Amino acid sequence: MLILASASKARKKLLEQAGIEHKVMPANISEDDSCLDSVEEIVQKLANEKAESIAREISYENSADRLENKFSAVLGCDSLFDFNGAVYGKPRNEEEAFERWRKMSGSYGFINTGHCLIYKNHLSNNSRLNEFNAFETIVIRTKVTFSQLTDLEIEKYIDTKEPFQCAGGFAIEGGAGLFIDSIEGCFSNVIGLSLPWLRNTLKKIQIS
Repeated sequence: MLILASASKARKKLLEQAGIEHKVMPANISEDDSCLDSVEEIVQKLANEKAESIAREISYENSADRLENKFSAVLGCDSLFDFNGAVYGKPRNEEEAFERWRKMSGSYGFINTGHCLIYKNHLSNNSRLNEFNAFETIVIRTKVTFSQLTDLEIEKYIDTKEPFQCAGGFAIEGGAGLFIDSIEGCFSNVIGLSLPWLRNTLKKIQIS
């Protein structure tokens, strides 16, 4: 079974739709990484920390009753939106969301999602059978192009409260799908998790 080290309902839904058996265990980590130089570094660091935190928690807290045997891998993800060099997480208030959307209207940016999969490599000669001892990481970048919007359309979308739940302030699988002209790259990555990458990685490390 896979553990999703994230409280994201969108990521959970992606795994459910793909038929991947999983358990949600949100990681409690600090997301203050202003010292890092790039959005790619930020999302990869946060994804790594989420996965590592839960892998340690399982191995340490459940070592006595061997509950860790139920889990083969831990997946950590983190997404941020890069628009003209500015990094957009979830907007803090309506004013910020509105100003962002006015800038994004008729333009484009990039969703960057860091992925970290920590797993048990039973083929390693240097590991114990139940130890999380190997990992795969990647940052996947998808270009998102937005329609030209009126202020009224922006205001109505913000009124739905959806922007406050998403990196960049939009959900392509939700109401914002009406306002996105095109994407270049992985579709599910815009939602917060690249399913093609996960599928290929699970095959590579021989986890069904």
